[in-house]
Amino acid sequence: MGTVTPVGFNLRWTRPVYVGQSDELDTTIYGPADAIRLMQIHFSHKHGFSYWRAHALCHSALLGTIHQDFARQSFVDAWVEQADPEETHDS
Repeated sequence: MGTVTPVGFNLRWTRPVYVGQSDELDTTIYGPADAIRLMQIHFSHKHGFSYWRAHALCHSALLGTIHQDFARQSFVDAWVEQADPEETHDS
């Protein structure tokens, strides 16, 4: 018989992340599930080190293999990179 893997869809970061377009921070990201959803829907370019690192760490947090707050900064880094691709220095 198979096993059920618990997924922490309701996990929240200690401090939410506020994102948006231009100077308008109109979207609140409360945790890793919100971050993955936003990256999948709103990121125009789903590639690069920052994107995949954030996606992997958020996924690991949902599975309970890392603390959810550990994934927060990687999401912020990915958001900054996709919001202003001219400032990125991916090799």
